[in-house]
Amino acid sequence: MSGALDPRLLARAREVVASITGFRNDAIASEAVDRVVRAELARGRTASDLLGELLHPVSHLATALVKAILVGETYFFRHPEHFRFISHEAVPAALQRGALALRGWSAGCASGEEAYSLAACLQASLPHGFPVEVLGTDIHEASLEAARRATYGTWSRRESAPRLFPLYSETGEREVTILPPVRRITTFAQANLLAPLPERFGRFDFILCRNVLTYFTPAARDAAISLLSRTLNPGGWLFLGAVEVDRVPAGMVREGPPELQAFRLLTQEELNARAAAASRAAALARPVAPPSRRPVAPLMPVVAREVPAAPPPPPTRLHLNALERIEEGDEVGASSVLEALVRQAPDYLPGLLELALLRERSGAREGAVPLMRALRSRAERLPPDQLVEGPEALPARFYQASADAYLNQGALE
Repeated sequence: MSGALDPRLLARAREVVASITGFRNDAIASEAVDRVVRAELARGRTASDLLGELLHPVSHLATALVKAILVGETYFFRHPEHFRFISHEAVPAALQRGALALRGWSAGCASGEEAYSLAACLQASLPHGFPVEVLGTDIHEASLEAARRATYGTWSRRESAPRLFPLYSETGEREVTILPPVRRITTFAQANLLAPLPERFGRFDFILCRNVLTYFTPAARDAAISLLSRTLNPGGWLFLGAVEVDRVPAGMVREGPPELQAFRLLTQEELNARAAAASRAAALARPVAPPSRRPVAPLMPVVAREVPAAPPPPPTRLHLNALERIEEGDEVGASSVLEALVRQAPDYLPGLLELALLRERSGAREGAVPLMRALRSRAERLPPDQLVEGPEALPARFYQASADAYLNQGALE
């Protein structure tokens, strides 16, 4: 069946996928949607049948569409820097806080490699017998069934990701099985990142949600990060992908190198200390009324002279203005401000990155790529540890790593 498909049917199919997954329109592969629709039509169903079924997002057809467009690229110890940071920095910090058990969550775990990697990392980094639990969730139940089987082939093992901790044993020429101690502490459940995680799953000290939010619309991404942060224990860590966010989530602080994209939820004590410091700063900044004095006779007129033009606002101020517009949903206005900023200050790295990410999120990848190339070129000229001024002072290596991650992997892996 090679004829043209009903455009209303295709549009509705994409709407359903977007509503379930939070994916941007350009992140929903047209060929995958077409393939599912054609398969249903080949079974003898009509376009009207399919449109009727898609009025109910919880349906067999909706599930098939979501399955078709999901990206299942994952493997053991992907992004090893995160697991090293957890082992060397985050786990000792949690123990120092007095944690009596540690829990991790692989959000969007696909076929489970990341969840098992996190479990192996925590188990190897803690004293023998210390209570550890790891949850892996995904929107696709078939992926979770594969995860529960705990048997993997060579695709799950890559040279770019070293085997950092004991994780699996070889059971065949091309097959490995997860070690029983790692398997015992890892469970899997179906969940959607756009919905609150059921309370029965509790809270977590470590959440890995990497290479998932890349595909989300800005609104869906922000909603997902908010829901993820609500499930963290105070002092817990959230790990995101390299180009998924360009600012620190609310109520959190950046930990480790900026390119690590590791964020820690502030404890109540830290929040109280920040509030107190802000109150003191506001009190010190409050203007003092000038002393009263007698009226003074008016001065003689002064000959008018040409006033020099006001200097352009500093780049950081324009950048903050653009961020405010983004928060308000005014992406067109934010884009105008950022374009003016890049023209005014072409070497201002935060502006290049912000405009590139804004174009990518709006589906204008062809406009984002040149900006990312310019960002990488300019960042390479600076010492890696040189702090770059912006809404958040970050080293030049952060911008180079962000550009490299985008250009090497693409926004859609």
